Amino acid sequence: MTITRKGYGVIFGFLLLLFCHMGNAGWLEAVNPPTLTAKIELNDLNKVQHNLSEAKGKVVLINFWASWCPPCIEEMPSLIRLVEHMKTDDLQVLAVNVNENRNRVARIASKLGFNFPVLLDATKSVTKDWRITVYPSSFLIDKQGFLRFKAIGPVEWDSEESIAQVKQLLSEAYP
Repeated sequence: MTITRKGYGVIFGFLLLLFCHMGNAGWLEAVNPPTLTAKIELNDLNKVQHNLSEAKGKVVLINFWASWCPPCIEEMPSLIRLVEHMKTDDLQVLAVNVNENRNRVARIASKLGFNFPVLLDATKSVTKDWRITVYPSSFLIDKQGFLRFKAIGPVEWDSEESIAQVKQLLSEAYP
């Protein structure tokens, strides 16, 4: 079987869509029933270790991204605006960069004005544990450590819908 140029174009387009999803912004899918999350123990750009299990009592938004992924970069300003809008210590945003050079990631984070920790998954071990195949991929975790919402592809984090879902989790009691 011979694949024509057009066939290669179709395959390439599909793979690009699969690995760097350009889907509808603002879409978060509820996880029912809520599930416990995989571990995250990674260092940030300043070599400070972050452990997801230490975030109990906080709502955590985890965003897996890469600098070579245009939708990831396009999504970041809305994530920055979400943090500025919420202004609460009860929300922790963690941006997990996948398998990139620390200096490159630091330059991009500085250029974009990240106002949250950037964790480095240099070995892709956490990315594998979370079964990430599409960038960006994001997860909202409640105060008890349960995964409640996920997004495969970019989200407009400062949209009314996204803010409402974050506020819903923030309003829930923590024992």
